[in-house]
This record gives sequence, structure tokens and C-alpha cells, in this order.
Amino acid sequence: MKRSLLAITLFYLAIQPHSVRSESLFQRVKSFVTRNNKKSDGLLDDIPNSKLTSGEEIPLVGLGVGNMIPAVIPAIVGHALQSDKKIRLFDTSNASKNEKLLAQGIVEGIENIEKSSDDEKVEVHVVTKVWYTHLGFERTILAVNESIEALKPALEHPNVKLQLHVMINWPRCYDGVPWMNCEQEENDLPEEVRQAGPAPHLDKSNAWKGSWKALETLFKDKESPVKSIGVSNFQLRELETLTRMASVQPHMVETNMWSLLYDPLLIDFCHKRSIHLTAFHLMEGIVRKAEEAPFAYHHLLVVANELSKDMKANGDLADNEELTAAQVVLAWLVQHSVSVIPRTTDLAHLRENSAVSLAKIPSMTDAQVQKVAHSVEALISGEDVPEDAFLKLTFHAKTKDIYLYWHDHEYGGEIQVAKILKGTTFEESTHPGHIFRIYESEDKQNMEVFTVEGNYGDHRNIEL
Repeated sequence: MKRSLLAITLFYLAIQPHSVRSESLFQRVKSFVTRNNKKSDGLLDDIPNSKLTSGEEIPLVGLGVGNMIPAVIPAIVGHALQSDKKIRLFDTSNASKNEKLLAQGIVEGIENIEKSSDDEKVEVHVVTKVWYTHLGFERTILAVNESIEALKPALEHPNVKLQLHVMINWPRCYDGVPWMNCEQEENDLPEEVRQAGPAPHLDKSNAWKGSWKALETLFKDKESPVKSIGVSNFQLRELETLTRMASVQPHMVETNMWSLLYDPLLIDFCHKRSIHLTAFHLMEGIVRKAEEAPFAYHHLLVVANELSKDMKANGDLADNEELTAAQVVLAWLVQHSVSVIPRTTDLAHLRENSAVSLAKIPSMTDAQVQKVAHSVEALISGEDVPEDAFLKLTFHAKTKDIYLYWHDHEYGGEIQVAKILKGTTFEESTHPGHIFRIYESEDKQNMEVFTVEGNYGDHRNIEL
């Protein structure tokens, strides 16, 4: 078995609870929809949630604001909270210096939400992170207190129940990473930070351990707003060290999509310890690489088309709407209890990728799950799947012979595809938007132009 396929197989196993590994994946997905839509204290019952080992429920659909343009943050967060989207999870970091803007957006958004009573609190979850310049016990306490102060308008708002989750962003500063400049960043820190504890880049193996002790202290403090703690960008060996030394086991691990598919040992490690996973780098790492693996992208569109038809039949999608490839990938992760935090400032994309929209997507079948997994792997690696997906056409020559040509609109030429005899049919696999020219005779008299409409996975009958 190829290593990539083995990674996918292990990924499937890793994300399934041990008690149900004997079930088919389809059955597990079906049970997820019921289990995670149960109402928790303060959270909505119509958006997907998952329970952390800390006892807190966390939404599975969020919005990443870490590197967002500061000026748009309050407005986009306010929009995200509204009833047509119901995004209740926001992901940022202390180093982004935008937690105050995030709090402003939460307050403004909550004040515009229709509630059954003025006393009703809306539960909102914020994930923030401690940057590698602030590793070490005292520096981490300083960073988290700074985050809490910035988030105070939302923490203290009478209609907001803010649940704060804090992570270590990186285990260390890496000399080999081009955008990390360990010594220079240390020298650029405010004197208050430098005096709070030793420079972490001088003790890279141990500085993060002091940070974890600090997070444990904050989590155990009954007066602290910190409801769970975790890590981001940690490798397996660091997670193993962490779990051995920790008095509080990590509740969450944030990792990129590459690790979900190519680091099955890390994923299995988290699964066995019920550590919740959050995936980032989804749009940039997958969907926006469609040109590198077009066949894989087309297969995502097949699944999108299949699910769209089911939703339209159930009245969950308008006739003029279609699911996107991005929605399919996000739903695939959410339906396996992985939180997603795509970043966008586009209101249309915000609605498409919202908790409301993703919650309506039906549970995927085994075949659809596998198709998405293979497509995602191909898009991440840039090594396309061997076979393309198509839209199938069946041409029916009902009353006369027909000469069928494919028109190359890019170069202006045409290629004969078939002569279809009267009373017979001809099948052709093609792509949406392709153009065919239809003639009644070999000398190309009476031309009719046919433009392919429909979606990948469709089968259309064309009567000529």
C-alpha cells in the first residue's frame, strides 16, 4: 500500500471513537450528527458542537481572525454571530494584537442578535494563543493576562457568556524558519516582557514547559476565565513529553491539514487521549490549489453536486444554489468532530462556511467520505488523482443522422467526436462549459451550437 493511502486509512481509524471502530464509517457519521447537535448549556442546539475533556462544549465551526485586516474585524465578527450564520467560535492569538477588536465585534454582534429575553446570555468561544516570544511561566502569565484585559468588554458584557481557550502557539522559535528571527524578536520585546523571565530562545527544549505550567495554573484558578488549554503546531514527541509531565492534560490540539493526513501517529495519539482537534490552513492549503490537482477538485465538485441534490430534495437548499468544494471539505471535517476555523472577510463566503450552512449538509456516505479524503490528499500533495470526473451526456439522434464536433473555444478549432446514426445514441464524458457543434451533414450544413450546462456527476440526455 502506498504511504499516502496508508495515512488516509490511519486517519479514518484515528478519528473514530474506539467503541465504534467496528461500525461502518457511515454509521459513525450518522451518530455524530445526533450526538453533537444536542443542546448544551448556553450553546445552540442547531449547530454542531463537541465536548472537551474539560467538560466544556466547543463549536465545531468557527472563524479565524488571527491575521485578518484589523479594520474589518469588528464588522465581520458581528456578521458571523447573526442568526443566519451562528458562528460561535473565534480563533486568534495574542501576537495578532487584535483581541480588543474581536471583543468589540462580539459585543456589537450580540447586541444586534434577537433574543427571547434581555437576560439571556449568548455563549461565545474564543481561542487565543501565547506566542513563542512569551514562553516560560512568567511570560505566559503576562501574555494571558494581556489577552484577558483586551477581551474584557466581551467577558464582562451582561449578555455574553465568553468561554476562553488558551493555547501555546509554538513550542519554540525555530532558527531554520525564514520568518522567525529568534534573537531579533527577543531584542524587540518591551522591557516588561524581557524582565518577566529568561529569553525562551536560549532554552528551546524547556521554555514551553514553563508555559504549560502557567496554563495549568490559570485553568485550575476558579476565578480565571480560562476554560480549557491546549497547544498548536506541536509535534508528536513534544506532545508525548507534555502528557507525561502535565497535571492537566491538553484539551485541544490545533494543527494544519497536512498533519491530519500525513502524521497519523500524532492524530492517533490525540484520539486515544480524547484531545480535540482543530484544523487550520484549509482554504489556502486545499481549495485554492485546484489548478495543481484539477481532477481531484472535480471529484470534490461531484460530491458537492450529490449533496446539493439531497439538500434541495429536503428543502435545505434553494434551487439556484449549489454547495462549493470548500463547503464539502469543511463538512467532511466537521462530520468527523474536527473543528474548522476558515478565515474570510467576504460576506458570501462567511455565510457559505457558517455553522448554519454546514449543519444542513447531510451525512456523507462511505463512498463520498473516501472520495473527499483522496481529493484532499491530492490537493495538498499536488499529485493529482489518476482519473478525472466528468459530466456525462447521452446524445439521441431521433429523426436523422447527426455529426457531432467538439469546439475548442480557446484555439477556435473543432474535432469530430462521432457520427450518430438515426435512431441511435452516443455517450460522451465532458466538462461543464464545453461547447459542441452539431451538423446535419458531413459538409457541415445547418450548424447548431450546444453549450454543456450542469455539474460534475450529472448525466444529461440530449435529443437531437
